[in-house]
Amino acid sequence: MSENLTRRAALGVLGVSSMALLAACGSKATSEASASASGSESASAAASESATASPSASASASASPSASASASATATNSPLPNDNKDYSGVAKLEKMEDHGEYQPGNAEHPPQNVPSPIVPEAMHQNSVAGFAAALAYFGAAFEYLLRTGDMHYMNEVSTDQETLAAMKKYADSTKAGIDEKKTWYVNPTATLTIGTKQPVLAQGAYNWTVTLNVDLGEKLFKDGKEQTVAADKRHVKMFGEAVGRYLNNKWDLHMDIN
Repeated sequence: MSENLTRRAALGVLGVSSMALLAACGSKATSEASASASGSESASAAASESATASPSASASASASPSASASASATATNSPLPNDNKDYSGVAKLEKMEDHGEYQPGNAEHPPQNVPSPIVPEAMHQNSVAGFAAALAYFGAAFEYLLRTGDMHYMNEVSTDQETLAAMKKYADSTKAGIDEKKTWYVNPTATLTIGTKQPVLAQGAYNWTVTLNVDLGEKLFKDGKEQTVAADKRHVKMFGEAVGRYLNNKWDLHMDIN
């Protein structure tokens, strides 16, 4: 993404901007783009138009995620002992629920039998390992959302209502694209990478540098016809911070990325 979005609390950045970029079907932007483009260009143009709407819609948000988080953080967000482990690298969830043999999208159906994330035990621990486990869960839940349009796993890792509302809007749009427009990506993927060994405690919340890489894949199907995703529209890379709070015996995440 080329625009710099204003810093704001929670996953609103992701929900409003980047989710729109990934929603190449079922939105108003898609129908507008279809009138002037064809093939894969219609899907990518719709995504770009949706993404550019995000900064103006949230320009009034001025509080940083850390400040917002500290307002409702509990006393449990005290300094955690450094466990001397290096958590940098891809945040990968160890266990996923198997729903049968995974099938990428094809002319007849979108991705099917998509493995769903299982909340790791460590996510309930007030520790650096618990925060890292929550990030791994987020990455898996995001990929599931990317492939299916189903956002309910995000409820396990975020309580921000604005974020969840934005994700529901995306999910509804994606499902409409699948059900009504018969449009879906073949095998989109998402990877969350932790940038530093340990998080930093700031204003009552933990902050960890992260990168979210999204690969929409080479192909998509629309009305049963295979189309190529333009190379310059296929990859999305977002940088920023994951803000974590330990609330109600579980890590709760907010993402400040763009």
